[in-house]
Amino acid sequence: MKPAVRFENVSKRYELGTGQTSIKRMIKKPIARLTGRKNGLPESQILWALRDVSFNIEPGSALGLVGPNGSGKTTSLKLLSRITFPTSGQVHINGRISALIELGAGFHPDLTGRENVYLNGTILGMKKEEIDKRFDQIVDFSGIERFIDTPVKRYSSGMYVRLGFSVAAHVEPDVLLVDEVLAVGDAQFRQKCAQRIEELQAIGTTIVFVAHNLYLVRSVCDKAVFLLKGQVQQQGAVDEVLNNYENWLIEQQIEQGGAPAAAMRGKNQGHSQDVAIQEIEMRNLKSGSNEDFNYDDPAEIRVHYKTNKPISKPNLVVRITRADGATAAMIRTADYGIRLDDLDGEGVISLKMDQLQLATGGYVLNVTLLGPIDGVGLAWGNSRWIQVSGISLGHEESSGMFVPNIASARVEGQATRQRFGEPSRL
Repeated sequence: MKPAVRFENVSKRYELGTGQTSIKRMIKKPIARLTGRKNGLPESQILWALRDVSFNIEPGSALGLVGPNGSGKTTSLKLLSRITFPTSGQVHINGRISALIELGAGFHPDLTGRENVYLNGTILGMKKEEIDKRFDQIVDFSGIERFIDTPVKRYSSGMYVRLGFSVAAHVEPDVLLVDEVLAVGDAQFRQKCAQRIEELQAIGTTIVFVAHNLYLVRSVCDKAVFLLKGQVQQQGAVDEVLNNYENWLIEQQIEQGGAPAAAMRGKNQGHSQDVAIQEIEMRNLKSGSNEDFNYDDPAEIRVHYKTNKPISKPNLVVRITRADGATAAMIRTADYGIRLDDLDGEGVISLKMDQLQLATGGYVLNVTLLGPIDGVGLAWGNSRWIQVSGISLGHEESSGMFVPNIASARVEGQATRQRFGEPSRL
């Protein structure tokens, strides 16, 4: 079967700080290209948004493009939608394409919403008969029925992009390009957007999906490509690619410095003359690992210490910090009514949890050992970072940090549906 989308050694080059407004430059550039010269531009003025990128997407499949800002994700979509063209290489698309990239592009501000539905639908390749047939669905989906005969220049930005999504999402294309459009509108409208994408998938639409929310990428896509500085780092099954991308994100946060990063390197240790923390570790009581955990694994925090003099009434404070610096949990033994034995010599303070209950991500333990004077740290340190696989996939803030232990879920107090016209039994 022929691929629905094929990228063959595609590169896209931009020239920074230059334009084509002068006649001299417009004549000079194609001559330079024919003669193989670089038109005299230094390398500092050349940006390769994509460099030798290749991938195929089979019909009915969904491919996620992931990577940090500036990695070439949106450039790839613009090449697919023919907004721009590759410097070298070939882009092949089989079938009709619709792009949810710049929603509302093609709307005329002086025309009404109704008129713009027909204008935008025509630009996206729909015939008038198709638009007539789907007009009510488009307007109903957008949720702006009252304002459909109002010029769009009077729309709010939310109304504008919602109507743009509604038109583009009802084209029913062979290939759908999606770029962060699920950030449009409120939570209810975002849910409608996600459902519409699922409906298109169900009828065999091929999807190219770009989002920073990796949970959405996992839920929509079966394959993924990890782009970095315009080059493919990895491509394959979505879980494998996203796991490696998440690990890369954590490593970048470590390299960029800051308190959490320093902690992950095992730095930021300190102690008084009375006691020192020698090591901090978290142990998976199910697998024995001290690096990899599932959200529901039982875990033990072990703090190795050495004292120079006895420490009475010790109190342990453990802050579990996510890789982005957010505090996931704070454990203070005194708050739990736990009284630790006095410390003397060398030993280990052990703190056990029935379930870890953390969401997907990288975490570090920041530990402080207090003495009898509350708030005065006698020793402090950090563990190595650990990786948790949560019930919600994706290393995203929107996934939260806590995974509750759900005892049950059921429907209660549901009355039998009453038929219209029947008298109420109440």
